Amino acid sequence: MAHVPTQGLQVHDLPRINEISLVLARNGFGYLLRLIGQNPTDDEAPGERQASFARRLRQVLVELGPTFVKLGQVLSVRPDILPQDIMVEFETLQDRVPAMAPEDVTWVLERELGRPVDEVFTYVDPNPLGSASIAQVHKAQLKTGEVVAVKLQRRGIDRVIRSDISILYTLATLAEGQIELPGVHTPRAIIREFDIAISKELDFLQEMQSASRLAAHLQSTDLKVRVPRMFEEWSTQRMLIMELCEGSTLREAFGTIAPAGPEAKRLAHVIMESTYLQAFEFGFFHGDPHPGNLIVQSDGTLVYLDFGVTGMLTGAMQDIVITAFTSLAFRDAETLAMTVYRAGATHGRVDLKAFSDEIARKMHEYHGASLDDLASPATLMELVEMCTRFGISLPPEFAVLSRAVTLVEASLRKLLPGTDIVTEVKPYAQRLVTRRFSPEQVAQDAARALVQMQNQLRDVPLQLNQALMDLEGGNITIITKDPDAILLREEIRNAVLRLSLAAAASTMTLGSMVFLATHSPEIFGIPVVWGAGFGVLLVGLLLFGALGLHVFFFRFLSVKYWRRVFFSILGFFVSRRRE
Repeated sequence: MAHVPTQGLQVHDLPRINEISLVLARNGFGYLLRLIGQNPTDDEAPGERQASFARRLRQVLVELGPTFVKLGQVLSVRPDILPQDIMVEFETLQDRVPAMAPEDVTWVLERELGRPVDEVFTYVDPNPLGSASIAQVHKAQLKTGEVVAVKLQRRGIDRVIRSDISILYTLATLAEGQIELPGVHTPRAIIREFDIAISKELDFLQEMQSASRLAAHLQSTDLKVRVPRMFEEWSTQRMLIMELCEGSTLREAFGTIAPAGPEAKRLAHVIMESTYLQAFEFGFFHGDPHPGNLIVQSDGTLVYLDFGVTGMLTGAMQDIVITAFTSLAFRDAETLAMTVYRAGATHGRVDLKAFSDEIARKMHEYHGASLDDLASPATLMELVEMCTRFGISLPPEFAVLSRAVTLVEASLRKLLPGTDIVTEVKPYAQRLVTRRFSPEQVAQDAARALVQMQNQLRDVPLQLNQALMDLEGGNITIITKDPDAILLREEIRNAVLRLSLAAAASTMTLGSMVFLATHSPEIFGIPVVWGAGFGVLLVGLLLFGALGLHVFFFRFLSVKYWRRVFFSILGFFVSRRRE
């Protein structure tokens, strides 16, 4: 379950916030800190501002450590959030760190097993096969004889990540309304999605369930594709034990398999068939099939690894993807625009005419959107990015699918250089269109439409009677909303306040003159009416002063301004303390 902080900034978070401020300022992002009330130092490294925005942003994540590197890795598969140049830069993020000390490995093993290590394992290799920021993998052998891979979560990493996420929530809250992001995403919404993703990655039981689910699907096919066996009896939330699959990664295989040769073609078609089945038959797919997560065994079997990122497509989502393909095939930009619009969420008005025209222009670039053009996986990625520009937020599954297909396409081009990828992929696109217009699918769509129409038509008389009764009884209220109404009300409120202050100050001042011009009895040598006149004059002058403050210093009276001042002061004292 995602962690949603209920408290604000904590005192023990101040040093970390100051560190974040210094790293951002050093890499040329000081202006972002000023927007959220921080007061960064001007110690930017020479040439930092000349480096690309994406490269500097990547450097910030690297300097801030594991949580922020993971944030970049999670966002690198979301074309609906990040532009292409930043995604490409974030793809290079690596979180390899020194391995845990042997005593920490033993501590984690015994804590998760609930017993001494030698009661379960014959041996555990102290040197990890791989070490990352969240977990590391060790080769081991169970007492029962199976050689396994043991994935262990780093000691104390969950506390570090939770602390950083709380800080990210605080910074995102301060940035709300200050930093404008493309599409419909807000800083806090992005951190919430990262929170959900990292919570899933920290729970190895969820990864085990995803692996077991895909394994069950693949076993029902004749493909030479599989998933390592999971040992559920020993796996826990922080320890995952699975079969150790020997072989070379697909990235390593690129250098040993003859490009465009028989083995390369066979492997390419296995990858394509597996991807098609996962997305359109199983409705459950591996979301990060990069070459390092695919193992090629000596007998040619393809093995999927690392199930931290998976995606699920419901029947309705599959229909949307298929409809998108068929709309492209028939060059029907308007249908495609409406299909995507209904599939997503929007915050505000979407210019469907401009959206449809943009899709039509993209179809023209692909020479008419024939089936050959549809076979290019880049089409999906470009469609997701286009939706973001027009303020249409598609379900995350579509973004993950577009990213997965793009990774598969990159692998195919490595295996089949110089080969017409369109020709290789065309049969799968044809299967999508055939499935969409098969007699069974058409009959099912017609039956579903008839049932929906029957229910809607049956409810029409009742709804019409209810509307007429409400209209007759005066229970119908029409409300209109103007997006600038709040600002207008605020301006009117300020104007009324200033007019009231001006009227009151003028009245008081003029009234005081009447008092001062009037003769009256004296008390202790002071005219009584004159004293009252001076008092009224003082009140009038104070009101004039208040009016001047409100006119010239209005922004300093806002709560938002003083909140920024407060955090700036905190940042100053924390910085002095660190020095």
